[in-house]
Amino acid sequence: MTVAQEKRWQAEYEIIKSLGSVPSCREMQRLLKNEYGIIANHNTINADLKLNLESLSKEDYNNEKSSILKMINDEINIAHGIATSALDEPEIQLKAMNTVSKLSKTKSEILIKFKKAQAQISKEEKPEINIFIGEPRKINEKRFKKLDGVLQDENTEMDK
Repeated sequence: MTVAQEKRWQAEYEIIKSLGSVPSCREMQRLLKNEYGIIANHNTINADLKLNLESLSKEDYNNEKSSILKMINDEINIAHGIATSALDEPEIQLKAMNTVSKLSKTKSEILIKFKKAQAQISKEEKPEINIFIGEPRKINEKRFKKLDGVLQDENTEMDK
């Protein structure tokens, strides 16, 4: 990570925190330039906003999840309102219905990513504990090496 990336990420974090939601990439680009003097293209910002969710603290994770879901739900509600109220304009109504479908699919994909990130966070927080009761046993080295993908010689004798 470069110093420029770190500054941009910090500025993006502060913008999201102050707005209470995640702005569009173009809006983030404009805010970075105007408020922080940071020039970045929208593709770079889009990549930044696809934040590695596993690196967030629990509070940041929950805030990020709620702000993204709130934004998508607001957009779904707007598109649904247009789809149900534009009865005299079938073309607009059809586009609004398609938008609702696409946003719903996006929401599902985002929820899946958050669920995977949550599982990863939970997995990393669990301590690894190995308890042995009684006399320790020698492991089967052939099987152990095979599990690790290190087994070189298939004819190696099994340890007892």
